[in-house]
Amino acid sequence: MLDLHCHILPEVDDGAGSIGEALSMAAVAVKEGIDAIVATPHCLDAKNIDAFVQGVERQRQQLQRVLDAQQMDLDIFLGAEVFMDPAFLKVEGLDRLTINATSYILVELPMGEVPLYAEDFVYKLRLMGFIPIIAHPERNLAIMRDPNILYRLVDLGCLCQINTGSITGLFGKRVQRCARVLLTHGMGHVLGTDAHSDGTRGPYVKRAVEQLKSWLDEEQVRRIVGITPYHILEGKMVSTEPPRRYKPRMRIFGF
Repeated sequence: MLDLHCHILPEVDDGAGSIGEALSMAAVAVKEGIDAIVATPHCLDAKNIDAFVQGVERQRQQLQRVLDAQQMDLDIFLGAEVFMDPAFLKVEGLDRLTINATSYILVELPMGEVPLYAEDFVYKLRLMGFIPIIAHPERNLAIMRDPNILYRLVDLGCLCQINTGSITGLFGKRVQRCARVLLTHGMGHVLGTDAHSDGTRGPYVKRAVEQLKSWLDEEQVRRIVGITPYHILEGKMVSTEPPRRYKPRMRIFGF
């Protein structure tokens, strides 16, 4: 299994704080059936892309060497979690922040809102040849209130990555409900652990996959878990079903 979103690189962001913790996270991942991870450290500053990439690639190589030395069957690939800041559209080297040097780029929304410039940001990324993957949209407050906000972004060509912890209820029932709505309406295309530690926010996937099986049919689960992530890693085109607008149930007399 492939984890497309993980903060396993030590001492680069709010993820693993040491090589020891990174190894503990790796051990959890292997136990969960993960054999490949895309390390996606936060990238917040568009001004220093070169320095950022050089630093995280050093950490990736170091971690991979230690994993290999300990005979842990886990491959680490490089990506980034890029904050949705229009400044990134104006700098050279954005291609260096993609997942495994493909055209896919993981983009993070602000937690509390979907910016007014979001559609323009996505549109311009597409014109530049990138395919944005929106990270954990189910945790965004505006999308929780109205999942159809995401519809337009998906319609513009975005993919969406849902956190495994959101599916299992780690972040609360409201986030879990939003995750289910997105996944059952063609607005959730791939999973990621978004792991930050070896504890509660560890790289857990098994429970999420089991929960997913109760929401979607077998072919949908197979595509989300076993096909789409590998196509992304390899830079292949991803086949998706058209997004569908969410129609909340009508409440009668307040019930």
